[in-house]
Amino acid sequence: MLDFLAQGQWLVVMLAPVLAAGLTRALMVPAERWGLIDHPGHRKVHDHPTPLVGGLAMLLTLLTLQAAVGHVPFESWSLLIALLLITAIGVADDARELSHRAKFVAQALGAVVIVSGTSVWVTNLGDLVGLGTIDLGKWSLLVTIVAFVGVMNAINMIDGLDGLAGSVSLVPVMFLAGLAATGDSTGMSFELLLFAGAILGFLSLNLRLGGRRKALVFMGDTGGMVIGMLLAWYSIKLAGSSASAINPITAVWILAVPLLEMGSVMLLRLSQRKSPFHADQQHMHHILLKAGYSVNQVVAIKIGFSLMYGMIGIAAERYGVPEAVMFFGFLGLWGAYMAALANPKGLQTIARRLIRPLSVRSDSGLA
Repeated sequence: MLDFLAQGQWLVVMLAPVLAAGLTRALMVPAERWGLIDHPGHRKVHDHPTPLVGGLAMLLTLLTLQAAVGHVPFESWSLLIALLLITAIGVADDARELSHRAKFVAQALGAVVIVSGTSVWVTNLGDLVGLGTIDLGKWSLLVTIVAFVGVMNAINMIDGLDGLAGSVSLVPVMFLAGLAATGDSTGMSFELLLFAGAILGFLSLNLRLGGRRKALVFMGDTGGMVIGMLLAWYSIKLAGSSASAINPITAVWILAVPLLEMGSVMLLRLSQRKSPFHADQQHMHHILLKAGYSVNQVVAIKIGFSLMYGMIGIAAERYGVPEAVMFFGFLGLWGAYMAALANPKGLQTIARRLIRPLSVRSDSGLA
């Protein structure tokens, strides 16, 4: 069952969490000297200065292990250059907090580097409205860039609680790894499993495990952009063309949790005549915290939804559910998500009836 990778590759995969955790620990030492510390603020859940080196450690883990086994990093020097570019911008942002415009330009530039040097483009959207496959033609370049920038921002937007962004990202990485393995893309599956291992190593220090009351490290904007770029890369490889392993809408369902959060929060802010990048506490995880749920409960709830949406998308494709049905179903889900965020009191009431909060502090923002 697990013979799609060689024994040596499995050993490297198992080494990934160990190396990621070790590198994270090592980078935590000079973090303050480099200015990579996240200090508590009025809209932040944590109440202690925390190193922002998790993203850098995960990228170093992937590059080190792929180079060690003689695997050309991510099969593309263009992707590697783009990753190094957004890592540099991410580190600068974590140290000095750059403007949203500067980060957006850097993300777009990274996406342009990728599409300029690879064939990993979104060339069609599938049969979204039941009238046949929607081929993008000359719009392919723009849609691909938007996809990369969108997923990077989506991961950053859910990075608001200890363990949340890493855990929610791990779910689609594992789904994509399984799909790559069943589609005979063993090289891609190996890369995705390394990716998952690096995230697991980071989570060992970021989750509130074993009675730990606070995260020891955060991934920072660096981690959000690295994870987002790689998730977009592998999703497009697996779903971006007519010859791909899965339908594009299936990839959307696999990435549903961060995409729904980003789309809903940004539209909600625009409806309130705010910048879509305005920092606030209108995110689903903030609303659940204020309902009395603990941090670990909120993380578990979001993981559960990520698993559910991914399984719905994959099962629907396997059983031949029309793509148009899944597309309009996703739009309906998006509408419901937006309505929930727009009515936080109602959402909290419904949530408490379905799942009993365990936190002893409600309406505090801390758990």
